Amino acid sequence: MAMAPPRLLRGLIAPMSPADWLPCHLQLLASSASLLHRWWLPSLARLRCPSCSDGFKLFLVLLLFSAALAEVRFVASASMAPTLRPGDRAVAEKVTYMFRKPSAGDVVFFRVPAALQNCGVNKDVVFIKRVVATPGDFIEVRQGQLIVNGVAQNEHYTAPHGGSYTMEAMRLPEDHVFVMGDNRNNSCDSRACLW
Repeated sequence: MAMAPPRLLRGLIAPMSPADWLPCHLQLLASSASLLHRWWLPSLARLRCPSCSDGFKLFLVLLLFSAALAEVRFVASASMAPTLRPGDRAVAEKVTYMFRKPSAGDVVFFRVPAALQNCGVNKDVVFIKRVVATPGDFIEVRQGQLIVNGVAQNEHYTAPHGGSYTMEAMRLPEDHVFVMGDNRNNSCDSRACLW
């Protein structure tokens, strides 16, 4: 007994004998085998193994891509000791600050600000410092103790410095951060010039 299409579809599809009906997966396999033979197999012949020049090009692209994301820096001074010591190498990744602003506690790499360039510091020098305050914060130092927004900071990462310096309270302007080296007695940082 032949199966007739439903009434709504009678005018849209031609009647088929039961022998013409295949389960969906068998029909898919039959059409896939046909496509595989016509399109995919000839394309395998066009594939080739990468040559040395292709490997070099890939290496070059990966090198340039990684240089855009991160940079290895040599630590030249003791201003960040004990966290970073002279001779250490540190990786500076470059992506984070595209999505957020620096926050307190971040260790950052930056080129010499214009104020220090005017004092004779080479413009190609890169500083490594810790952000201790962000825009709008009130910051001061009393007998070596850093105070941000009236709260004394517990800085377990700093070198012992013996409370030998003070700094009057100030409010950071917008678009400025206050940076200090972890070795406070041996660091050229925001205490010398607001960056």
